[in-house]
Amino acid sequence: MLHYLMPLISSPWLYVIMFLLVAFDGFVPVAMSEAILIGLAAVSTTGSPNIAALAGSAVAGGVAGDRFSYYVGRKAGPRLRNAKLARAKAVAERALLRQGAAAIVIARFIPYGRTASTLTAGSVALALRPFYLASAVSSVLWAAYSIGLGRLGGAAFANSPILGAALGIALGLLLAGLHSAGKRLRARFRPPVAPAEGTGAERPALAGIVEEVG
Repeated sequence: MLHYLMPLISSPWLYVIMFLLVAFDGFVPVAMSEAILIGLAAVSTTGSPNIAALAGSAVAGGVAGDRFSYYVGRKAGPRLRNAKLARAKAVAERALLRQGAAAIVIARFIPYGRTASTLTAGSVALALRPFYLASAVSSVLWAAYSIGLGRLGGAAFANSPILGAALGIALGLLLAGLHSAGKRLRARFRPPVAPAEGTGAERPALAGIVEEVG
């Protein structure tokens, strides 16, 4: 199977495709860019694709997709209808209120978190400078994490890159599952906190991260 894929894996067009997949995954999270990046990183132990170019295209695609998602959030965030994204957006908004742009970095590793946090950043008009910084940092960390998983799998199965890719993807799914399970356990044992009405406590937190739009 790898034999048939080698012409594409060795082609410069692979990096364009990787860029587009990661960018597209930023506002329509169905492209499975993480699994593809892990798989390609595992295959890269054979010599192709070039790992530096692969990382660069993934990071650039991450920043570009985040920026487009921010734009969509500015224009259509309040009218979001997808149930999963709407719930994730509500969580992301609370995180942005508490943590500012740092929430974008954290959300990058949570299912639907990237799209939800960047859409929300746009809908609340998060200032572009901290947004770009958070987007770049999260994209670099995510690319390093995904490529690291792939290289780990590729090293474990040096004679079978396909098995190496499968191992890397399985490790990524396992880590995501453990994270989700941990969140559910924390939510189950966390005592409920009644919201304080009329205090306006949200405003100071929001004021530091939101820019005025004329």
